Amino acid sequence: MVSILVRQELKAIPAKPGIYQFKDNTGQLLYVGKAKNLKNRVSSYFHERANHSSRIQAMVEQVAHIEYVITNSDIEALVLEANFIKTHRPKYNILMRDDKKYPWLVLTNEPFPRLEITREPTKKGKAKCFGPYATPGALYQTLQLIKKIFPLRQRKKPLFKDRPCMNYHIGTCLGPCQSLISPAEYQKIVDQLVLFLKGHADDLLAVIEAEMNAASENLDFEKAAQLRDRYQAIQRMLQRQRVMYDDVTIDQDVVGMACSDTTAYLAVLKVRRGRLIHTHFFEMTLTDDIAAEDVYQSFLFQYYEDYSDKADLPTELILQFQIEDESFLAEWLSIHRGKKVAMLRPQREGAKKDILELAVKNAQESQERSRIDQETRLKNDPAQALIVLQERLQLPEIPKRIECYDISHVSGTNTVASMVVFTDGLPDKKEYRRFKIQSVPDGKPDDFQSMNEVMTRRFSKREEKGWPDPDLVIIDGGKGQLSSAVKALKTLGITEQAIVSLAKKFEEVYLPNESRPVIIERESMALYLLQQVRDEAHRFAITFHRRLRGKGQIKSFLDEIPGIGQTRKQRLLESFESISAIQNASFEQIAEATQTSGKTAETLYQSLQKAFHHTP
Repeated sequence: MVSILVRQELKAIPAKPGIYQFKDNTGQLLYVGKAKNLKNRVSSYFHERANHSSRIQAMVEQVAHIEYVITNSDIEALVLEANFIKTHRPKYNILMRDDKKYPWLVLTNEPFPRLEITREPTKKGKAKCFGPYATPGALYQTLQLIKKIFPLRQRKKPLFKDRPCMNYHIGTCLGPCQSLISPAEYQKIVDQLVLFLKGHADDLLAVIEAEMNAASENLDFEKAAQLRDRYQAIQRMLQRQRVMYDDVTIDQDVVGMACSDTTAYLAVLKVRRGRLIHTHFFEMTLTDDIAAEDVYQSFLFQYYEDYSDKADLPTELILQFQIEDESFLAEWLSIHRGKKVAMLRPQREGAKKDILELAVKNAQESQERSRIDQETRLKNDPAQALIVLQERLQLPEIPKRIECYDISHVSGTNTVASMVVFTDGLPDKKEYRRFKIQSVPDGKPDDFQSMNEVMTRRFSKREEKGWPDPDLVIIDGGKGQLSSAVKALKTLGITEQAIVSLAKKFEEVYLPNESRPVIIERESMALYLLQQVRDEAHRFAITFHRRLRGKGQIKSFLDEIPGIGQTRKQRLLESFESISAIQNASFEQIAEATQTSGKTAETLYQSLQKAFHHTP
């Protein structure tokens, strides 16, 4: 129900470009959006016939106040929206997360700067940050190389008052704490390090070469030797570095994205002077039915709004998707850079398409790393996920035994169901069960009736089979499948069983007799546990369905071969899961499977081979 205040505010909103803000009755910011026409866009949220997702409906129901800011142009609205999202982090916006598991390298803002490692670069003030690095191992490997090439100060405070520490003696520090190097000479090394970390290797080598020649001319051969060693070390590193282009004038950012059901994973490949120098990784939480292109665009504006070194912006931006505000993004970046920034979406084969594919592969790899990390965290501490699950679903007890059910069929044939069990948050495969659906004729799929049958068979025989009651039942599907399961339980007189359904499209959790879903945070281990249980039930059902379908194909195939009776047919069905398995079987394997030998086995083997020969 739209409040009177909101209705009045809607009437006052102008048909101009700008941003709008939805706030609840406590003044908390719920959502920030941009619009070319504020009046039309904001009003669309409150139309009675608007077909919003459950998440947006939940947001609209909380709106108690609307604010807006008029801008001179669409591009100003885009910039302002990005600023508000970054500053206020509204609950219902897509938020870019620079994942804390990725470390950064920091060059401190001190008279004699040194290098640090951090996972919170935004808290480092005026310090220069480089990264993030995909793995801590990659960062430490880079840091060890840097210490040898650029011997900056290592310690925050001097170890001794009157002499340098061991770092000076092993050549990884130049002893600024003991005034063994002047501030000017030290700054030269810092400047060289910055060129190195920014990927300007050619400029760096030119600087070192000039200093080396100057030292030689001044007969300072010790310094010239040090510079020569630094020059050669950088050259060796560059030989190992992947060269993307022969053209050293190319500066590009290449943005690839991969999506799971709940999260978008983005990889930004930085190419400077033709070389790939860094890959940065980010995550964004997905919301309901938002299109991939919108997520991608939202990331781009948030990423470049946070870009600390505007002079390092690329001349080309290689994009995976066509975005709605591409021209505005190009104009915005060009203004910041002071030169034109081109937007490219390579379609033809070539170097630019290759590097875009590399960016997408990196994003997919980030997604896989996240999945493995979540899986590891769940295995190491499943209790935490179970506790959160109990709280969010308002369960009377921690769900130690969780059962999940899934229905599988193709065009209504060979309908089967799976039951998987997780005990204490981990798969308990000895408790898995499969069901052949008997109440639904082949060719007439009915998931609701199938679910009703499965629940009836499982819970009516729980004492006979010795199956313990689950603490939580999960149904793979939406409200319809949940209603069928609840109906079956009520018929059996079971009314206290905790049961929910998990709808895959938006990962929404539904409870019986509740029209709105329970929203569990996308990054929560509790939601990941639900997803893992659901996916395992789906995998188990599909595997069983394929096996039955394969057996049916074998049976039909064997019925057409003369000389194979019921007994031998059954033995072949038990030994092989597909026609291709029989086709590839050796004479000895056929003889063993059918328990035949000699001429009988030879005749049977030849009959099978002849049948394959005539099979189209």
